[in-house]
Amino acid sequence: MQLKNLKKLNRLLYLLNILDGGEIRVPREARELDVTERTIQRDINDIDTGGFPVYKAAPGVYKFIEGFSLKKMNLTEAEASLLLVMQDVISPLGKPFQKSLASLRQKVLNAPEESPFYIKMPAGSKYEETKITRVLEQGIRTHTEVLMSLAADTSRKLTYELKPLKIMNYDGFWYLLGINAYKQVRKFRLDRILDAINTDKSFKPTKNIQKILQESQNIWFGEKRDKNVSFWVPAEFAPYFEKKAYFPLQKILKKQKDGDILVETRVSNYREIIPLTLSWLEHITLVEPEDFKTLIKDILGQAIRRL
Repeated sequence: MQLKNLKKLNRLLYLLNILDGGEIRVPREARELDVTERTIQRDINDIDTGGFPVYKAAPGVYKFIEGFSLKKMNLTEAEASLLLVMQDVISPLGKPFQKSLASLRQKVLNAPEESPFYIKMPAGSKYEETKITRVLEQGIRTHTEVLMSLAADTSRKLTYELKPLKIMNYDGFWYLLGINAYKQVRKFRLDRILDAINTDKSFKPTKNIQKILQESQNIWFGEKRDKNVSFWVPAEFAPYFEKKAYFPLQKILKKQKDGDILVETRVSNYREIIPLTLSWLEHITLVEPEDFKTLIKDILGQAIRRL
């Protein structure tokens, strides 16, 4: 096994050991292992895509879902980390070996006689390597702009020049994240990109993109979170918000003697929290801002009229 794979194996062993007993804190683990935070983030992504149920508990903080542990799966941290790092070792051997490893990993993680857990992931399109994705990946790796043809609708297409930053998956859909000529963050569904070519125009990568992505909840995130939304949560449901950050940059501003809490979230686009707000609306009371309260009222009014 190559040295880089041995180093990765040791990092995964360390991170899985922490996950099995608590939580990963990206800055802390980067210091402990003497690597960059980006390296730790990539390792976490490998653990996640490897089938282990990791979720983001807070920006830069990751945990196994409640009730899951390697011990319950009859796996040691060493076995689990070896299973993950084998992907890098087998990858050059081609698709048949990759499929065999994926099958083995699925059998280990989902063996009904060993695990009582079932994890439901969002259904959606699979990521497939194509001429377009190869162009996008090269632009991201080399920090060079790409020129794309986009399907604006069924009758016309647009040409777009973009500084590509990341290929992302939200709620089962694949997106390209990038910066346009006006220095604005833009996202594009991969299935709406008709063609793409690499250019020789280089750019400096956005330094805070990882932070922006870690703070996101869905595709409606933005660079500037300049909208504050606050709401009261009754004491009966306060423990949920005290233990888990449901909303972006969630913060508890005040706790009453009766146990009610005042919660604040900061967003760049109200659409990012509309689904969450509607799911909790039966129990919470919106405080401000007024334009967001009006927006929720309009959505509910339209829904009622359609009933």
